[in-house]
Amino acid sequence: MAPIMVLKADGSSEPLNLEKVREALMRAGANKGLAEEVVESLQNHLRPGITTTEIYQQAFSILREMRPGAAARFALKTSLLRLGPDGYAFETFIGSLLKGRDYRTQLRTIVRGRCISHEIDVIAARPAIPGHAATKAIIECKFHNSAYMRCHAPSALYSWARYLDVRGANPDIDSVWLATNTKFTTDTIQYADCVGLKLMGWSFPSTESIQVRIEENRLYPITILRSLDRRTFNALHTAGIIMVKEFQAASVEKLRGIGLSEREIERLGLDAKAVMSNKG
Repeated sequence: MAPIMVLKADGSSEPLNLEKVREALMRAGANKGLAEEVVESLQNHLRPGITTTEIYQQAFSILREMRPGAAARFALKTSLLRLGPDGYAFETFIGSLLKGRDYRTQLRTIVRGRCISHEIDVIAARPAIPGHAATKAIIECKFHNSAYMRCHAPSALYSWARYLDVRGANPDIDSVWLATNTKFTTDTIQYADCVGLKLMGWSFPSTESIQVRIEENRLYPITILRSLDRRTFNALHTAGIIMVKEFQAASVEKLRGIGLSEREIERLGLDAKAVMSNKG
């Protein structure tokens, strides 16, 4: 039997690969048996020409019925898109993500370069740790409102040029990163590799990608909570709460103080517990 051909976002087609779906489900916290159960159910909904988006939406729907918390984690890419429409919340999230790796971070800071001043999205510094020297980096954040948009080479060129000017007046800054919630083009990766620009995006680099960094310490954005509406998101972000762990650590008094009702606190708390639970 000929394999089912799947329509990709760029318009090309490829044979269906259910192993990718299994891997995504297991990264979301589903055990091997649950992932296999979802994939088996998913096969009843497949057809020639189905899009990758439709496949993952259907898998998410099935998983949500079985394990709500795991379904939320499976929708991690969508939760990053919900940080928009502007890039401020994504900058805040990247700062908090790096705090999870013991960096001290500053957001949206004006730094004088050799030629001009720059507003730096994130400055991250970390003292020496076993196997790694002390470091201080500037990070350019490039947020996209569509998962199909790519981070192109001009963003890498801009980030590197800014770094050279900033380092000219701040020799303690030793590196520059470009972070995005989507993928990089081949030219961007090639240029970054050539000059030494560090990249962090969706699925790249494979062992240090944004989802790997999120999942290794369960540093999920609050937008992964399915009951979170825009008003509540804005209130939490303004109060400096951008991660599920930060929400869970906040006192009820603080949450009340930023305008959340008892019902909202309870509902979001249940969602947070499901997301953070291995059994969710």
